[in-house]
Amino acid sequence: MNKLGKLTRNIIESIADAGEKFLDSSKRLGTPVQELLELSYDLISHKGLASGIALARQIVSQYSKLNKKEKLTYFKQLTKITEVDIQEIKIRAEELYNNPGPETRERLQKSLKTKCQKMFSRMNMAPGGTKAIVQLREDLLEFLPKHPGLKPLDVDLRTLLTTWFNPGFLVLEKIDWDTEASILEKIIRYETVHNIDNWNDLKQRLVDNRRCFAYFHPALEDDPLIFVEVALTKGIAASVQNILSDSDKDVKRNTAIFYSINNCQRGLKRIPLGNFLIKMAVMEIKRENADIKTFSSLSPVTGFSKWLQSELEKEDSQLFDKNRTLLKQVLNSGWHKDEKLVKKLRKPLMQACAHYLVNEKRGDKPLNPVARFHFGNGAELFRINWMGNNSVHGLSDSFGIMVNYLYDLKNMEYNHENYMVNGGLAISKSVKGLLKE
Repeated sequence: MNKLGKLTRNIIESIADAGEKFLDSSKRLGTPVQELLELSYDLISHKGLASGIALARQIVSQYSKLNKKEKLTYFKQLTKITEVDIQEIKIRAEELYNNPGPETRERLQKSLKTKCQKMFSRMNMAPGGTKAIVQLREDLLEFLPKHPGLKPLDVDLRTLLTTWFNPGFLVLEKIDWDTEASILEKIIRYETVHNIDNWNDLKQRLVDNRRCFAYFHPALEDDPLIFVEVALTKGIAASVQNILSDSDKDVKRNTAIFYSINNCQRGLKRIPLGNFLIKMAVMEIKRENADIKTFSSLSPVTGFSKWLQSELEKEDSQLFDKNRTLLKQVLNSGWHKDEKLVKKLRKPLMQACAHYLVNEKRGDKPLNPVARFHFGNGAELFRINWMGNNSVHGLSDSFGIMVNYLYDLKNMEYNHENYMVNGGLAISKSVKGLLKE
């Protein structure tokens, strides 16, 4: 934490200390959850600044002491204050309709804010409040699959976190070997796409032909939110093996490959942090190296193998009729060790992958989350690479296939607008050829 950050935190702590004397904690009796709920409800209606920060600090502290079962109970109780007053909204909307202006608009906006949102907004004032709320949402996301009734609480949290972690508030930092050791340790820990085994492995990813950029938030400035690893190569790389083993210093490099993007904070899942990360990284690379003309990702096809297996097991499916029997061979473990079978499967699997990325949808957008991310950033689905990742994980997740998404600076904005407005996908001739076949 820099000097300004420490100073700010110390000031907030001193304000909270001053506010403690205005709080009466003698009346708070009961279980830890009951005490925390009482603190939470008090914070919603509290008016004093110092005592409000003190209350928020108590909530942060009290929440951190709850066990898993108590957290679930707390979340269930909070869903009761995620409702809005429909009648008041109707009145405020009619006021705005009959008398348009900033005052009536502000009253309508206030009526749309739930009590739960107010509570978390004020909890955010506490020292470490932002970090605590991100952790709280991580806990909540763990419960959601088995407790869908908690979804309104997640909606409230996601609404606030999307505002707090707007890219305008984030700071892009270049990560290199001189970066603080505590941050480098977190880069090693947070890397989930291509594991970093040790410090020597990390060092190889920060040499002259490598780049790493991370987004930081002022409230979590020692903890990266998301980072991207970049390899400077000659031409568009087709496999991660070539990238990770590339050590030739004499190659004239003209391409930047974004080969690993990692979200570091689980509590910020579905908060759009990465939308500007690649664009910012492109600008930084162009600024420092004029020889780099081409920008592309080398991306996993997350979930492809799971989807294809499900599709092949459907008796009524009409997909891949011509190659269905052959494709079913991938359901057998060890298929990739049979050279003749691998050769036969290459084209049918690449065709199936092209179909999956382009034609399988969730609503009007691609089913594949990585495809949604890159298309949404204005990239073109450029090439499907056979055995782009032959690791155990790569084979199990996508049969070793990886994909290049091309970031053509001349077409990025058009591609983005066409995707967002019309659902149009920018696709290269080679991928279209796979789809036709």
